[in-house]
Amino acid sequence: MFRKLCVGLVIIGTMAITLSCSGKSSNSSKVVMGNNSISTESSRIENNKKNKNGDQSNFELVSQGSYKIVRETYDNNKGTKISYPQISELSDVEKQKELNEIIKNEAFKGNNYYKDVDGEVTIDINYKIVCQEPELLSIIYSGVGNVSGAAHPSNLFYTTNLDITNRKNLILNDIVNINDDFVNMLINGSFKAVNSEYQAEYKSEINMLTLEDWKKRLLAADPSDKMGNEFSYMTKDSLGISIGVIHALGDHAEFEIKYKDILKYIKLKDNPHFLEFFKDIKN
Repeated sequence: MFRKLCVGLVIIGTMAITLSCSGKSSNSSKVVMGNNSISTESSRIENNKKNKNGDQSNFELVSQGSYKIVRETYDNNKGTKISYPQISELSDVEKQKELNEIIKNEAFKGNNYYKDVDGEVTIDINYKIVCQEPELLSIIYSGVGNVSGAAHPSNLFYTTNLDITNRKNLILNDIVNINDDFVNMLINGSFKAVNSEYQAEYKSEINMLTLEDWKKRLLAADPSDKMGNEFSYMTKDSLGISIGVIHALGDHAEFEIKYKDILKYIKLKDNPHFLEFFKDIKN
């Protein structure tokens, strides 16, 4: 009798474990449309999560309480693969939809690198979130593109600075006043190269153009309808600018400067929607 009772308990316990395991749900899904597919994966990284080196991971940050980020990947199964973020759990559903459409369109700008070329094109682009705040989402896209017959693949780089409140993409000219003094800060080395290994080579590249040339290029930075060479991004404490360089130096180079060092040039600091973002810098 006792043995039968034990066997019955084991069977009941096994059934409970099986039901528990079968009830688990996946955090990813995949939608197939014709020959294209878009897969979605939820981000589960807490905003204060540390990586194995103890540094805060900023690859995919979950929000400061107002929204979360999920990863989507577009794959046309013909050589083009672009990963991009999408906003989720925003209280305003219509606003979330509009913001996500802006992000998606910006992410697909990578196709513009090879818009008018002949030959088979392959593009593989990933993204990195460098700032996620209630009023701002700044995204860096980078990857590799190639066209059949080309001497070498190209390193691709572009960005999106999303004004969450006003539902629009910010360009460099929206963020700072691009006057002669500001441009000179890039030319004279006040901006620091993210990859310091090529600091001297980057300086030589920059000095090949005049102040007026750079001013025109920075005023045209962050184009929405075509693929340019200059892009901007925003971190919590710095402004970043990416410029085009020769292939031997990586095709693009990024430079950053602290907001506190360019405070007088920053237009956004007086914008009511960004007062909280810049309050620690202004004080």
